Amino acid sequence: MLKKNTLIFFFAVMLSGCGGGSSESADTQSVPESNSSDASGSSDDSGSSDDSDSNDNSGSNDNSGSNDDSAEEEPSPPDISTSVSSDTYQAGEKVSFSVNLSEQDAKTSTIEWQQLSGPTIEITTDLTVEFSIDENVSALDEHYHFIVTVTNEAGLSSQEEIKFSVIKAMSEQQSARLLHQATLGPTYDEIQTATGKSYEQWLDEQIQLPITYHSPLVENYPDRDEPSQINRIDAWWKASLNANDQLRQRVAFALSEIFVVSDLNTSLSGEPEGMAAYYDLLLEHAFANYRDLLEQVTLSPIMGVYLSHLGNEKADVERNIRPDENYAREVMQLFTIGLNELNLNGTNKLDENDEVIATYGQQEIEGFARVFTGWTFAYSARWNRPSRNYTLPMHAFDDYHSSAEKVLLNGEVIPENTNAEQSLAIALDNLFNHDNVAPFISKQLIQRLITSNPSPGYVERVAAVFNDNGDGIRGDLAATVKAIYLDNEARGLETPLAHFGKIKEPLLKTVQFWRVYNTKSLTNRYFTWNLPTTYGQGPLQSPSVFNFFRPDFQPGELVDTELLAPELQIANDAALIGIVNTHYADLVWRVAERHDELNENSLYLYMQDDHELINMNGLSAVLDKYDILFFAGNMSEEMRQALIDMDEFFATRDSYQRISNLVYLISISPEFTLQQ
Repeated sequence: MLKKNTLIFFFAVMLSGCGGGSSESADTQSVPESNSSDASGSSDDSGSSDDSDSNDNSGSNDNSGSNDDSAEEEPSPPDISTSVSSDTYQAGEKVSFSVNLSEQDAKTSTIEWQQLSGPTIEITTDLTVEFSIDENVSALDEHYHFIVTVTNEAGLSSQEEIKFSVIKAMSEQQSARLLHQATLGPTYDEIQTATGKSYEQWLDEQIQLPITYHSPLVENYPDRDEPSQINRIDAWWKASLNANDQLRQRVAFALSEIFVVSDLNTSLSGEPEGMAAYYDLLLEHAFANYRDLLEQVTLSPIMGVYLSHLGNEKADVERNIRPDENYAREVMQLFTIGLNELNLNGTNKLDENDEVIATYGQQEIEGFARVFTGWTFAYSARWNRPSRNYTLPMHAFDDYHSSAEKVLLNGEVIPENTNAEQSLAIALDNLFNHDNVAPFISKQLIQRLITSNPSPGYVERVAAVFNDNGDGIRGDLAATVKAIYLDNEARGLETPLAHFGKIKEPLLKTVQFWRVYNTKSLTNRYFTWNLPTTYGQGPLQSPSVFNFFRPDFQPGELVDTELLAPELQIANDAALIGIVNTHYADLVWRVAERHDELNENSLYLYMQDDHELINMNGLSAVLDKYDILFFAGNMSEEMRQALIDMDEFFATRDSYQRISNLVYLISISPEFTLQQ
């Protein structure tokens, strides 16, 4: 019986291997491994046990028993790569980038380009994308990012990315124009160094430079143990003439004409270290956040003395004391929101009767006056025994701070019994977040740096950046300053306005000449007395909190227009005569090379480079240099001819006298006086 069953089993196996049985029955049988190995090496159709035991069932239903129908290859995504002709391009160049495929994939695949960043361009489904970069669209560097997706006929996809930048490299004329706006007065070497960089590169480099502080430059007056006011002025000249961080110095100078303090004919004239510390505060926060700047200005003991909120006490009826309202008024009117509600573009909002809308009233003045009580010099032993430290932020004494309710802007109220520090934080946040701050401050900075009459669109674009730097941050001054300089209106990339530009401030005209000609004394002191008398202005020497000139000043010639010319407020007859005489003394009499001996305390200008240029290359080369250096490439033919005529008059004189008189004529010319 056992033998019979064994024969039947063997016969069944053989029958199955010859194709006589179904694949199902074959799969269910247990086949010895040796048979599998034997069959795998055979090319005939004698049933291989590999067919039954394999995990790949693609051939198990093939009744032919053939082993040649092995598994088909799984389809794979297309093999792609990308190429771009350059990582960086210049404006005006042609951009070309592509995706690279096999010949088969190129025939059967679909191409999809997606642009993630950069100015939008039209893209087809081609393998290669080409376009030209317009030179006059924007001053902003452009950073492009593309994703290409290739999908084959099997529906499988591959992706690659392409990145490149378009650098708006500046020409010599463009760099000169930017530096006239963004420094205290450029030198020829600075213009040449900036040429070839993009606007953004130069600005970013300047923003990242270490701060040149003024305080370390304040020295003691000769033969004394302490500095005087002239030593602070001396420090301002040293920093302004020699600092590498020229953009910061220029912005801080502009801020000093908004957050005004002055040691002209005030008790602060005896606090040179405190005044220098205040200027350093402006330098330090020139590219920081406006909210932080506002707080540091508010807590400055220099500002506290100047606008009388240092030592300001809470109300005391018996002693007839009321909180001083001076700073409360000026912080609103001059430092944050102005008198009237503004649109984002800086124009006045109007009510239903077409009347301007006041931003604040007496109730808000009294509320803020209460906020600014209880503050005095840092580390004072007692309220009535102040430390008189003019360099550190003020400290609070809550016993002298008003505990009354304080009404702020837009109906916000500080509850009673709120301490001094909490009240200050709430009040400054209330000011900082008012809708007026962005257009009010943006327009004033544009006026100080670029043009007296910015278009509403220019103001609005900058104010929008002040409100949001792109990362959701309000009050970013670095972003705001960049927006001011990179705007198409500032860079002249749109149809130029007939009234674009501003009058150069008299002091800054002298700063450029002194920077260009390496002005110095043998003792390295810049003792320049009576600057307000000579120029109508001096650093931190305004006649009042309203600055040397108001941002809305109109000279008589412009009263029938909407145009403003703030700097002309100090262009009176006496000042103009003083400036003309000062330029002549500097540029003609004080040329060092024209003297056999130098007075150790006098300031001299060094003109050796231009002396060599005119002798080696002639007048034309000098005028070409001056065109860039003093006119940013916009010297008119009339101005050039006037300089040629001037040189002919002095043709028989030595080259130093020729150069001196050329530069003097430039200094008093209307073209040089106008910054465009």
